[in-house]
Amino acid sequence: MVGLIILGILIGLIVLILLIPVGADLGYEDGRLHLSAKVMGLQLQLFPKPPPDPNKPPKPKKPKKEKKKKKPAEEEEKPKQKKKLPFNRDELLELLKIALRGFGRFGRKFKVDRFVLRYVAAGFDPCSVARTYGWVNAALSSLAPICRRRFEVKDCEVSTDVDFTADWPHLDLGLGFSIRIGQILGTVLGIGFGALGILLRSKRRRRREAKENPPEPADGTEAAAAENTEKNEKNIEGPAAVEERKDGNG
Repeated sequence: MVGLIILGILIGLIVLILLIPVGADLGYEDGRLHLSAKVMGLQLQLFPKPPPDPNKPPKPKKPKKEKKKKKPAEEEEKPKQKKKLPFNRDELLELLKIALRGFGRFGRKFKVDRFVLRYVAAGFDPCSVARTYGWVNAALSSLAPICRRRFEVKDCEVSTDVDFTADWPHLDLGLGFSIRIGQILGTVLGIGFGALGILLRSKRRRRREAKENPPEPADGTEAAAAENTEKNEKNIEGPAAVEERKDGNG
């Protein structure tokens, strides 16, 4: 009974861990780059690093380790032979399909918590500014329905403008996303099992090809085999053949 309780607790903990949402928040906004990690809704700023706490005591400095002197190489390294890929073209295409299929399922589980795109077209030439502004709006109108079908977006802010008085365009771009650990693990395992099946089939194919087409011996191997054959023939000759050879030589 106690074993079942412990097993149930372990299963419950694993399920809770797999349900934990993780993610990141990154972008370029107001002329600055920023990157934060998210775990269970809490953000941990990674870049730029937050200022250090003045009340925190400084860490003690570790003594520097002496670097070991490298010994001179006695022998030159042999040139490395190029390794051939274990997959042929069909197997590589199948592997690529499995990866794309897995990432496609991953994209549907991907939740966009925040998406910001603010673009202001500007420049020295008013004609090129107007042309760029039209291209950006056309691209956004084409990509917007695709993104809505593929991703679940909570907060979205997209705006475009044009400024003929500014010399340089302005762009703000931000993205915050989250996904559960179990969904990441499921995607990775799906791709991994598919790749493992292709690898096993590739090994069987190469083993079958090696049996059907054995490698030919090199020239040195053939010469050594011929010498061994001659020596064996000399050893097989009996004493009578040796005496006849002596009589013939006089």
